[in-house]
Amino acid sequence: MSRALDKVLLSQLKSEDPKPAYIDLSTLLTNLPKTGLLEIEFLGPSHPLEPGVNFLQDGNAIAIPKLRLVQAFFVAHKVIKGYLEKASALITDNVIAATSIVLLMDPEHLTAANIRKRFLSASGNLTNVNLKRETQFVDTLLTARLHRHTKSPTLWSHRRWLITKCLDLSIPWDIRDDIKRVVMVAGERHPRNYVAWQHARFLLHHDLSLPTTVALDAKSFCLKNHSDISGWTFLSDCIARIQDEEDRRLVRSSVLDDVLSMTQSFRWINESVWAFLRTIIARECVTEQEFERFLATNDGLSASMPRRTAEWNTMIRAREWGVKHRLPEVV
Repeated sequence: MSRALDKVLLSQLKSEDPKPAYIDLSTLLTNLPKTGLLEIEFLGPSHPLEPGVNFLQDGNAIAIPKLRLVQAFFVAHKVIKGYLEKASALITDNVIAATSIVLLMDPEHLTAANIRKRFLSASGNLTNVNLKRETQFVDTLLTARLHRHTKSPTLWSHRRWLITKCLDLSIPWDIRDDIKRVVMVAGERHPRNYVAWQHARFLLHHDLSLPTTVALDAKSFCLKNHSDISGWTFLSDCIARIQDEEDRRLVRSSVLDDVLSMTQSFRWINESVWAFLRTIIARECVTEQEFERFLATNDGLSASMPRRTAEWNTMIRAREWGVKHRLPEVV
């Protein structure tokens, strides 16, 4: 959502009491559903709501008009400013509610994120319940249909802090589910979401057994989002992280077989796919049969393309790279 305010919106802000919007939206964000995440979208001026209606809700799906969010933000900003002016003030529930509005409006608001960390770090607050509730709030923003939030370094950093605290306290955590439910959803809603996939790598560091299964999840993501270079790079990294040689061979062969089949069937000639394929060919000890299939798929697609085009050059470079850097097969 653009942070620029047009004249009509400014006029409405001056003529209406912003407190009802603040109360409704902050209550919404602090009383999250018992299961699942809210799916938040913003409504533009073309979708006005009746007076007194500050959001629309259908199950976990929420639509918030820009006007109502800006109204709530002005109130929330005053609450946070009041707290910061009192150096020794306690962080109240109202301050936390205000930070939720501020982060919904501006996901890079570091002060709001730090206040939430400070609250959780206070004596007696660093509990399983509080950490999971905070993670649910952050995940709601990271997976929302909001372009800036899904790729926010501040929100992803806050999530890393939360996961670290949970692991330090030995709180059980399903890391594979985290990658599927949060990272991959954020990756779909903001393609080439490098910061989201970096978070997935952070998660993998905490369980050396995960790359084998996560690689298969990543393969499914990549085959559905074949132009996303960040997803393909993560898949390549997953395969490289598999410690057991036999597991790595089986996963590599399965991935390579499926990717080459899809590439041939749908005639994928984009650089993302072929950068992945040439990397696997050059880094993994692929069999002679796998290498020949890579060459045959490349030759078949490039032969039917106009020469000297960007796509043709991509195919030729991938082939040359694979031939030059291929590792010898281990017999």
